[in-house]
Amino acid sequence: MRKCIGSALLLVMLATYPALGAAQRRAAARPAARSADRPSFGLQLDWGNDPNFGIGGRGVFPLGSLVPGTPLDGIVSFDYFFPGNSVHYWEINGNVVYRFRMPRASSLGPYAGAGLNIAHASLSGVSGSGATQAGLNLLGGTTFKVKRSNLIPFVEGRGELGGGKTFILTGGVRF
Repeated sequence: MRKCIGSALLLVMLATYPALGAAQRRAAARPAARSADRPSFGLQLDWGNDPNFGIGGRGVFPLGSLVPGTPLDGIVSFDYFFPGNSVHYWEINGNVVYRFRMPRASSLGPYAGAGLNIAHASLSGVSGSGATQAGLNLLGGTTFKVKRSNLIPFVEGRGELGGGKTFILTGGVRF
């Protein structure tokens, strides 16, 4: 009899206070996403041993959902170079990188990876002078933690096999 009365009182209380019942069904709050767990975008400056100076942009997308527990990122970038002599040169890169695990106190976030490269060169005013080639990238770099800031500075070295056939140093900031 006590169980029936207790159950009836619980049912009346839940019916009277809907918010109390909703609180019982609500999922636990998720912790806030770390900067490494959400997409980021940035601007970059490039220096290459062949096309000289360039500017570009990049997007970094966490790939942890593809391989849970593995710190993988996808990096997509576009770079426009200024080699001079009426030459137009640009590259599109798509890379997958592994973020090495570092002690929490470290301000560095090293990574290494590989990917694909599409390079295009053409001459101004010359019809049919354009050439587009695909190749492979091997890259490594690091990000830097900046206290009390959402900015993520980075530096990267990228060697291209085929495509641009060059070595490029890149530095910039993601936000």
